[in-house]
Amino acid sequence: MKRFSISAVALAVLAALSAQAADTSSTDVGSINVEGQSLGGGMMVQEDSAKARSTVTKEAIAKLGGATNSIDRLKYTPGINVNSNDSVGLSGFDYTMRGMNSDQIGLSIDGIPINDSGNYASYPNLLGDIENIDGMFVTQGSSEMDGPHIGSSGGNIAMTTRRPSKEPGAFVKQTMGSNNLSKTFARVETGEHDGFSAWMSYSHTEADKWKGQGQRADKLEFNTLYEDEGGNSSNLIVKFNRQDLTNYNTASRDQFNSDPRSDYRHGITYNSDGSVANDYKIDRNPFENMTISFTQKLQLRDDLSLTIQPYYYYGNGGSFNGQTASSLSSSSDRAGMYDLSDLESNTYYRPSWTQTWRPGITTKLRWDINEEHSLDVGYWYERARQRQTQPYININSDGNPAELWGEPGGSNQVKDANGNVVQGRNQNTTTPAHRVWVQDTWFFSPEWTFSGGLAYEYVQRRGENHGSLSAAPARTDATYHELLPSFNASWKFVPEQQLFYNLTRNMRTPMNYVLYNTGDSINTKPELSWNNELGWRFQNEEMLVSATLFYLTFENRQLSTKDADNDDILINVGDVVNKGLELEWGGKLPYNLNYHTAYTYTDSEQRDDISAKGGTLSTSGKELANVPKNMFNATLGYDDGLFYGNFTGRYTGAFYGDLTNDQKIGGRTVYDLGAGIYLPIDKKIVKSATLRFGINNLFDKEYLSSARTVVTNSVAQNGLSADTPYYNIGEERTFYASLETTF
Repeated sequence: MKRFSISAVALAVLAALSAQAADTSSTDVGSINVEGQSLGGGMMVQEDSAKARSTVTKEAIAKLGGATNSIDRLKYTPGINVNSNDSVGLSGFDYTMRGMNSDQIGLSIDGIPINDSGNYASYPNLLGDIENIDGMFVTQGSSEMDGPHIGSSGGNIAMTTRRPSKEPGAFVKQTMGSNNLSKTFARVETGEHDGFSAWMSYSHTEADKWKGQGQRADKLEFNTLYEDEGGNSSNLIVKFNRQDLTNYNTASRDQFNSDPRSDYRHGITYNSDGSVANDYKIDRNPFENMTISFTQKLQLRDDLSLTIQPYYYYGNGGSFNGQTASSLSSSSDRAGMYDLSDLESNTYYRPSWTQTWRPGITTKLRWDINEEHSLDVGYWYERARQRQTQPYININSDGNPAELWGEPGGSNQVKDANGNVVQGRNQNTTTPAHRVWVQDTWFFSPEWTFSGGLAYEYVQRRGENHGSLSAAPARTDATYHELLPSFNASWKFVPEQQLFYNLTRNMRTPMNYVLYNTGDSINTKPELSWNNELGWRFQNEEMLVSATLFYLTFENRQLSTKDADNDDILINVGDVVNKGLELEWGGKLPYNLNYHTAYTYTDSEQRDDISAKGGTLSTSGKELANVPKNMFNATLGYDDGLFYGNFTGRYTGAFYGDLTNDQKIGGRTVYDLGAGIYLPIDKKIVKSATLRFGINNLFDKEYLSSARTVVTNSVAQNGLSADTPYYNIGEERTFYASLETTF
């Protein structure tokens, strides 16, 4: 498919300026209520939901500064362990929450699901510009009843895009930093006219990777809102991204211990078979994507409202980040479907290319029956389609791919003797998904509130393998469905204190590649979980405290990892129990000081030995890989209306890189510093101006941040050979400064 250009998208968005659009609060999964007292620098707000929930306000988003993405702003939130490849905001990240990987946690913006529809991965390019995010919240263990996700085992992260201003104006921000970081951002507001208001923004970011070469991205976003006096609203939001990134390489523990700051990319080197090894010029990640949502809220009568939200996602791009470049052997005339007898080279750039078309719609009817009961009924439908290929592309003499974009039809893609494009994979997956739910909220008394709900989820995976180097053409279908009940209760026994209990059933559909990977140990059963939470909150104008005990049980726990070729595989580790404690405390101090602190204890225990590589491994009673048991952070802040500053220390405990717990990575403590000046201005033309600056990893700590490639066993046992876990490397000390102005 022909690639989008920024100018083409800009014209399309400008043409939509007259379109109506929706209140971003019209869907529960994307709404953030921050009307309560914001304490701890905006890292906490008053919450009254009967489940564990943490909110990060736009105040905290701004004060954390830099050019990082939205997910990185959650790194001080209890329960969640966030690790970004760098502080630029463009590269990859990973996170765990209560022992769950990021591909087990629902992620949405304005009610649109943005986890990958095939493997549930999350990518920075889907998050949009941080300057356009109004706030975000995390439900650490419970998926929302109306959450549009098929891959969430529990937990949800939701973000909302800022609403258009009622006043015309503009916002401009320039960020500079380490590694030649430069980000230019501009947003223009139309103001309100006859109920319509809108804004459009554009950003351009460039930086060198702290290990490797440059990266760049352009983002164009648009939001228009119409509201009438009857409570009806319409909201159209469009986001477009186009990027050209160079992937980071990972390191084994031995490599890191030998040279912690090596980039493992010393120009073009070759393996014994002549293939290129570890070169940044072919470790590339070009991608473009666009999301469109159109939400309409209709107030049918005083006690009855209807929300309708159609949406669409398009993605086109790929990534090559293998340990070595790919080679094709020409010693045999046949390989899979292909005749390789006429190959002139055996070294190629092989991106894993994905094109996604993803339309969907969410509808919800809310009926306030009386003062005691409120009823929600809804339906979600999505039909995602992914085309996934893996072409082999020639490498020029200078080490660059002859063709960066690997979408089907490229002129430099390798063909066999019969003229067929050689594919490492060639698959089409269609995933129709349905979810219908009903939920009743019972306001039993001013102190007691109960809520009960039931959802039914039905998902199909329809896989068509068109044939590749290793597979013959075939079709494979699978169906997954489950009834998912939920219940919670809230007791405000005094105005400032609340007890709550929450019980939720969740289903996670297996990833799409299990339709094609014969080596996966996963069966056709989905991952099922029960989430139990018991929590307490204390809230007043000076201090907020929350404490939550959690207990999650999993059946057919699915663990995503990589094989030796850096391709996704899925391991069924059987039954797993995650249990622990989350504490969060924020408030004000004298002399314009504020504080925020969070502690998380997670015990993630495997309950079964696993079958892998033709044998059995002793994993029962062992900890799940990549899950730190202890995490603690504390922030001391200052804000007098002219100056602000914050100093944070974050401790992340040790974790394992394998399921048998033979390779342990030690814990670390990293410190960050941020500050800013609200510049005094006359406000005749400029409404406000702020200078922000900061340092991440203040003391230049050297550490491995997380496991990129989890393996079953890093030490040979029971006659089974050992595999090597690979890890992401924590970023060195970096600086940033930005100047932002509102007109």
